[in-house]
Amino acid sequence: MPLSTRKPELPSNLWRARLSRRIVFWVFISIVVIEAIILVPSVLRRERELLEYLQALSGAQAEGVLSTKGDLSTANDAKVLDSLESLLSNEVVLGGALYRTDRTPVGEFGEVPELTLEAALSQAQSQSGGDRYNRRTQRYDALSQMVSLGGRYYLIIRHDATWVGREFYFFIARITGLVFIISVFVTGATMVVLDRLVISAVLALRRDLRQAGQSIRQNEDVRSLSFESVKREKLRQDELGDVITTFEEMVNQVGAANTERDHAEAALRLSEEKFSKSFYASPNPMSLSIFETGELLEVNDSFLGLYGASRDAVVGKTAADLALWADLSDREALLTILQKQGFVRNQEYRFRTARQRYRIVLYSAEIVFLDGQRCILSVSNDITERKAAEEALIESEQRFRTLIDQATDALFVVDTDGRLIDANREACHTLGYTRDELLQLSVPDVQKAVSLTELEHDWQLQPGEATTREGIHQRKDGSQFPVEVRLGRIEIGGRSVLLALARDITTRQQMAQAQARLAEIGELAAMIVHEVRNPLTTVLMGLHSFEQMDLPDRAKMRLAFALEESERLQRLLNEILMYAREQQLDLAPLEVGPFLQTLSDEFSHQPVATERTLKTRGLDQAGHIAGDRDRLKQVFINLLSNACEAGPADEVITCTQIESPDSVVVKVHTGGPPIPADVLPKLTQPFFTTKSSGNGLGLAITRRIIEAHGGTLHFASTAEAGTTVTVQLPVHLTCSVNGDDMDAASP
Repeated sequence: MPLSTRKPELPSNLWRARLSRRIVFWVFISIVVIEAIILVPSVLRRERELLEYLQALSGAQAEGVLSTKGDLSTANDAKVLDSLESLLSNEVVLGGALYRTDRTPVGEFGEVPELTLEAALSQAQSQSGGDRYNRRTQRYDALSQMVSLGGRYYLIIRHDATWVGREFYFFIARITGLVFIISVFVTGATMVVLDRLVISAVLALRRDLRQAGQSIRQNEDVRSLSFESVKREKLRQDELGDVITTFEEMVNQVGAANTERDHAEAALRLSEEKFSKSFYASPNPMSLSIFETGELLEVNDSFLGLYGASRDAVVGKTAADLALWADLSDREALLTILQKQGFVRNQEYRFRTARQRYRIVLYSAEIVFLDGQRCILSVSNDITERKAAEEALIESEQRFRTLIDQATDALFVVDTDGRLIDANREACHTLGYTRDELLQLSVPDVQKAVSLTELEHDWQLQPGEATTREGIHQRKDGSQFPVEVRLGRIEIGGRSVLLALARDITTRQQMAQAQARLAEIGELAAMIVHEVRNPLTTVLMGLHSFEQMDLPDRAKMRLAFALEESERLQRLLNEILMYAREQQLDLAPLEVGPFLQTLSDEFSHQPVATERTLKTRGLDQAGHIAGDRDRLKQVFINLLSNACEAGPADEVITCTQIESPDSVVVKVHTGGPPIPADVLPKLTQPFFTTKSSGNGLGLAITRRIIEAHGGTLHFASTAEAGTTVTVQLPVHLTCSVNGDDMDAASP
């Protein structure tokens, strides 16, 4: 603990400080009392030791004297008593009393003892010594059974205990001196330590307090003063250091308070000077009127603007004269409130202007006294437009609520405790609850198997951030269904909540399962095709070998038929395999216009197109994609072939490229009879065909190739417009070519 290095002023500080004197006094008294408590038993024990020593000394001397008298164990009482008188020659033996063992008195010699045999024996039985000491007379009586008496007698010897008393008081004197010396030393040490640790600091703090008080009375800044206690004792790590630190903080607070007071007084003076200016310049209507009569004493320009009249037409008139209050009962209620609590805050009233128009205001007023007269100082805030906006907002919220209730997805609003605080109509319908029932539940009641970790993670979302997960919802009847939940964190009225949109994905999951099943079937079909193609190839080789032979016409006809059917079966197997397998694209930069132009030129020489007119439009437009040239060639040849087969022989087939910022759109149009509306969705289904020949896989494969490119395939057919097939391929498509990333927009 840091201490001051100053020289102690022991005498002056200690004897000036009343606290020090009291502490030193009580320390001295405490030490004396403690030493007395500790040493009194020692003093008493010392007295007992001296008495026992005296008894032992007199007993030994008596035995020595009696031994010179011969054997007294068989002597009669008179002889024994006579022999005992010789004990008086011992300077410490003053007398005695002899008793038989049956407690019969035999006789006394010298100074008669005060201790009786009965008392001595009683004390001996209680192990208290069997003796008696009189400090006033310095006489000591003790019971003794001397060996020389043969055990036939009890002897009480009276001793002169002057020596014992003298030695006892000398011992007390020594102990007292020692106690006094210890007390003086400890008290002196306490005085030194007390002065060094406490008194000096306290006296310095007292001087500083007086200095601070004088400075405060003189309205000086106490923070500018230099305080001795703060400089010397601030670093103390004890309660006094805390007091000094608190004193410093108090000085700073007082200084700050004085500064604030000065500023407040200056501000008050400034406020008084500016009040009139602020009154008149306030953008809010303000007025000063007499409480009892309502007479307007003063108004500002905003008030005149609100009322729509001049100052002369308003000042000196009452509210009743001006018909200011749309409902006079409002003013009566206002006066009642002011009479009771002295003020009103933001009460909504309707005022009437000079042009008989109504304005809605937030009215605040307070009772003030001017020259002893009770007046009302009021401030109004015109909220007519705001009220209109609030009503419009309420109407908008109602419309929004209607829209939310019409939403096809279930909507939930969840608070931080996981409780449902709002839900739309679809949510109630989906779960089978009424809205009141649903708002009594929490998230775990609706969404099963949701974990606390998920809920905590949801609240980590930032406003505007969203996440999607799948879960299981449980209806009121206990049935469950899968959902996809879109979660987002939003602020509503300053309150953070989670907005959850839940969609029933039962159908989607069923479709996914069906697709997975189809994928399995596709793999199985691919395996079957693989197993059939090899023997079929062998069959074709054999059939072709028969063509070199000289066969009868009937056999040649059957051979041609077998070859045709085998080749058709081989094409079917190839198409099935192409449809069943995952589309593996060899993507490369491709300019669509030149590609289609070259393709249309080649296709025009095909037998199916020889009797038809093929026109192209817009193929000179820029359109770059990442595509598989061979697969796209298969797509457009299939579409052109179908267009040729669907229309009459003289029909015109049009292939058009349409410019688009983010995609390449190609339309293939033909006339002919329209495709029925119920047939259009089935055109890309596997094995569905409207032709008398064909296997129904062409358009299905076409759709898969286009979708593998990230595009779409669309059919439209009417009697008036004909049939149009639209292929849309993305321009900005990032794809993988041979394991490397490629941007289609950068060929």
